Parts: sequence; structure tokens; C-alpha cells
Amino acid sequence: MTKETSEKKAIKDYLKIKRAFVYHNLAGLGVFRGIPDLTAIYQGKVYQIEVKATGGRQSENQKEFQADWENHGGIYILGGIDEVMEIIK
Repeated sequence: MTKETSEKKAIKDYLKIKRAFVYHNLAGLGVFRGIPDLTAIYQGKVYQIEVKATGGRQSENQKEFQADWENHGGIYILGGIDEVMEIIK
């Protein structure tokens, strides 16, 4: 299991404990470019979560998605379990 896959699992497990609704976004042909790895809804707020292991970097499409999402009032989390736990307490 890669470090990023391990982070995704830890995040999904944590969000399930918090009773958040969470699902994995599949990338591929026809999918919105730059879409984050996970979408979570917790206490009426929608979070987009781009999981990156230490040293991981966003693609340009991911940066554009983040900017658009945040410009429309969305909450975007970049990082791993520590970042998710800091924002979704």
C-alpha cells in the first residue's frame, strides 16, 4: 500500500467515525479535470479533499479546481489525515 493510499484509508476511517458522508471520486475520461480524491459532507458543509503524502504536489488542474471551489465558498483540504483532523474536528 502506498503512503497516499494509506492516508486515504485513514481519512475515510476517521470521517466514518465522525459520521460524515464520504465518497471517493474516480478519475478518468469525462471526469471534471482536477477533481479531488474525496468528497465529504459533515455537519452541513461540503469538503473536497485532495490527498497528498509528504512531498506530493498538486497538478495545475488540481490547483485550478481548488481556486474555483474556494472562490465559490467551498472548503478544500490539501494533505493527509493530520490536515483533515485539524479542519474537521
